[in-house]
Amino acid sequence: MMENQKIKLKRTVSLVRILSKYGFKELLIRSQFNSHLPVDEVINGVEDAIPAALTVYERIRMVLEELGPTYVKFGQAFSSREDLLPAEMIVELKKLQDKVEPELMDVEKLIADELNIEPDQYFEKITTVPFAAASISQVYKAKLKGGQDVILKIRRSGIREVVTADMLIMKDVARLLTSYSDLFRRINLVQVLEAFEQSIFQELSFLNELANIERFSRDFKGNRSIYLASVYPELSNDAILCMEFIDGLKITDLDALLKMGHDPEVIARRGLDLYLKQVLEHGFFHADPHPGNLLVLKTGQIAFIDFGSMGTIMPVEKELLEDFISHFISQDSKRLIATLKKMALRYNIPDEKKLEKDIQHFFNLLEGASLQHIDVKEILGRFSAILNQNEILMPAHLYLLVRGIVLIEGIGRALIPDLNIIESLRPYIFQIAMRKLSPENLKKNGMKLINTITELLKTMPDDAQAVLQKLNSGELKVIQEVKDMPELMKQFNRGVHKLALAIIIAALLISGAILILANHIK
Repeated sequence: MMENQKIKLKRTVSLVRILSKYGFKELLIRSQFNSHLPVDEVINGVEDAIPAALTVYERIRMVLEELGPTYVKFGQAFSSREDLLPAEMIVELKKLQDKVEPELMDVEKLIADELNIEPDQYFEKITTVPFAAASISQVYKAKLKGGQDVILKIRRSGIREVVTADMLIMKDVARLLTSYSDLFRRINLVQVLEAFEQSIFQELSFLNELANIERFSRDFKGNRSIYLASVYPELSNDAILCMEFIDGLKITDLDALLKMGHDPEVIARRGLDLYLKQVLEHGFFHADPHPGNLLVLKTGQIAFIDFGSMGTIMPVEKELLEDFISHFISQDSKRLIATLKKMALRYNIPDEKKLEKDIQHFFNLLEGASLQHIDVKEILGRFSAILNQNEILMPAHLYLLVRGIVLIEGIGRALIPDLNIIESLRPYIFQIAMRKLSPENLKKNGMKLINTITELLKTMPDDAQAVLQKLNSGELKVIQEVKDMPELMKQFNRGVHKLALAIIIAALLISGAILILANHIK
């Protein structure tokens, strides 16, 4: 803990210096940083290193790049949040790349120390120069004794400590901003940061990535549209990942795909279909499906790579997501709001009627648009803005999902400019509808309804008896004439009829489901 605090202090000084360097001295002096460290002393002598013509958004991007991996990844995570940030800021955040100089590593010694093995017994060859260098890890090519080409993903030294210190600082800043600004409270900055923290620490663990690859492979076992890379658990640990080398084309490399004889439309639809399967069938999806993480093989199969960040949807969440899709398609704003409340971690809806009107207006805009010209990014941005206005905080996996859909749709449009993503969703919408009408689902929902009614009927006699006792003892008196009694009685009777009808429907649902299941068993 003390070591983390030392690193945190060192990183805070670095943060202050870099902010000062890029023209944010005045902001630092006015901020609460003065209470944590002597800002004036730290920034004394730090000269501006920026041309006057640079915009504030360009300077923010340069600050993030110089601060390193944690801040770069945080900026990248926000690069798809058009609903929260100005367009100029989004443009700059999209430029963020992991521009990191390769770290000099003695790969064989690292393998020997980390895995407690003699590398020569397992590897025929290991390259000493990385063919890829990112902020968290470096990747080396190697060949196993059996002749298989593999890659070795090796975590950078000291990166976990740096990320830990950075997260402590970022959480301090987030709490400060949230306490002083309604804007940052409305965009749920603290919760967004917590989700980001969980994601980046998962990415730091290669055992976590190994488990993700193994689960992903189980989900797609037998699917011929996808290529599943082999992994080598015996040559992997939390800091090293050994897996099969995949020789493929970047999915958006249109010219190379055509030269290889692939139909771009087939490839695009295959990639979209594989992603939708992850989300709507498996509930376990790639959280960063950018073009560099999807490769096309000579066979036409698609391979997903880099499984450090994955989204998981629990069965209950998956059911709610299906309800959301159904209500969205049917444009049922009331039920959509009810489902949103169930999905949300928290919400603060000041005017539900206004929310309903906003959603209905949103539906009307969709109605007037041509399906193939719908901009998915814009749709998600507008809908997300409605959620933010009502402080509806959704679980982290849904934000990962939104980002994934935007990325995968972008890949589709790069290959098929007039891609109609709504049409691609139709088979899954049909599957959802059929699943909701399946005997098992009807039986389950019928049992829920019967249980609710049974509990209601159990308490009704006691409640009625308590009312009668109060009337007999004189504790309960009618002190006001009830007007329009006939109309009230009609409403009461209609309520009784609805209750009776609900019981009959529930019974029919269950008996029908049992009969269908019985026929299947025969």
